[in-house]
Parts: sequence; structure tokens; C-alpha cells
Amino acid sequence: MTSSTAPPTVPTVTTSSSPTTAPRPSRLPRGRRTVSAVIVATLLLIVAVVVAWQAILVQTGRELYGVNASAIADRLHLTPWNDTAVTIAAAALMVVGLWLLALAVLPSPRRYLQLREADPVLVTGINRRNLRRALDGAAQRVNGISAAETRLTKSTATTSVTSSLSMTGGLTETAQNAITTRLQQLDPVEPIAVRVQLSGQRRR
Repeated sequence: MTSSTAPPTVPTVTTSSSPTTAPRPSRLPRGRRTVSAVIVATLLLIVAVVVAWQAILVQTGRELYGVNASAIADRLHLTPWNDTAVTIAAAALMVVGLWLLALAVLPSPRRYLQLREADPVLVTGINRRNLRRALDGAAQRVNGISAAETRLTKSTATTSVTSSLSMTGGLTETAQNAITTRLQQLDPVEPIAVRVQLSGQRRR
């Protein structure tokens, strides 16, 4: 009598073929509207206090402080819509309203320049003041340059250098290479063009 054994079953593993998406690089948060928020909150607080105070005076049967309601009503009733004061007041209120609307809708400018990172989860940045200092230091480390001052725009860094040398041939190119190297080390996300100009010579 013979016996047969079934071949062992091999477990199968099903893999998903859906492509993996790389995480999007994070971005630095924008600045806060601190000044505008304080202005709006202060104005609203003043209006609320005045209205509450006048309401309390009315409820207690006292006269409104500094306000003659009947005189104001008579003046408004006699003032036509095409009066100059009405036009000026309407224009001023419209400008203030548009300004407040722009503050609410438009994003605030970023206070820091974002730097590139190998890990997309990490987010680093540098403010413009420290970036100017870094570029000034790179230029001042060049032999022959005694002072440097950098002005930053959105996409350009212009550095004015001062030298005490009498012969400054090739000095601006050397300074530009040094600043460019330092900028490449920082590696900002938004490219910045480098310009160097010789502003003057200092006497020894």
C-alpha cells in the first residue's frame, strides 16, 4: 500500500502597486499682523466703551455726555446727500474699509527667507538682517576689503565694498565669488543674484 503526501503550500504575499508620493516640502509660516490687529482691536474697544457708556446714561435717565441727539438728528435731516462733508466722510470710511479688507485677505509678508534642507520635514530660515551680516562678513574676509554693506531686495543682494588698496583690479570679482560661495552654503530656496560694487577707497 502506498501513501502520497500533498506538496506544501507556499504563502503568497500581495503587494500594492500604488505609487508612493513624496512629502511636500514644508514652508515657513508668514508673519503676524500684530500692529494692524492692535489698531483694529483698540478702535473697536473705544467704540464699544463709548456706546456702553451712553447706553448706561440713557437707562439711568441722564443726558448723553457730549452728545445732543436732537441736534444731530436735525443736522442730518437738513444735510443733503451731495454735501461735501458727506462725500468726504463716505470716502474716508470706504478707504478704511478697503484697508481693513486688504489686511484680512492679503497674506502678510514672510519675516524669514527659507533655506533649503535635505529633509523635507525640516524648515529653517534666516531673517534679512542676519543674511546681510553673513554676506558682509564674507566680503570683509577678502584681502584688501576693509568694509562692506549689503542691500537686499526680493531677488538681488547688492554689496558695496570699500578698500584701502590703491590697485583694486579684480577685487570686486573676488568679493563676488566669496559672497556667492557663502550664499550657496546657506542655500536659500528663492535664488538671489549677487552684485558687488566698489564704493570708494579709504586712506591708510
